[in-house]
Amino acid sequence: MSFSFFKPLRPKTPQDVAKTIKDSLMALDTKTVAEVKALEKAMEEVEKNFATMRCMLSGDGEVEPNMDQVLQLAVEICKEDVLDLFINKLPILGWEARKDLVHCWSILLKQKVDSINCCVQYIEKHFELLDFLVVW
Repeated sequence: MSFSFFKPLRPKTPQDVAKTIKDSLMALDTKTVAEVKALEKAMEEVEKNFATMRCMLSGDGEVEPNMDQVLQLAVEICKEDVLDLFINKLPILGWEARKDLVHCWSILLKQKVDSINCCVQYIEKHFELLDFLVVW
């Protein structure tokens, strides 16, 4: 028996998912250490959006992922420069957010659009991201 009212509401399209993730990660910039409550709320929003992305990429146990949506999400994440935010915000993310992000990252890197790994190509064009990961 499925209780859909216990599941978080998810944006319907990959474009919505990419945009909400980008917005929630960028909201972390506007919060300062002095605004502890606001920062905690922003982190909760990031974690919720990462869980939504994970569900879209790998399914939710009852429903398999829609491969067209997975490919479209990979393209949107590259187009919106969300990969850059993933890497640059990694040091401030909590454990659950990091865990979901690593799971999603492994799926996104494998996605081929017209025989091109769009996320790998994005990283090749932005070498500074690899430098950041090595230094961090």
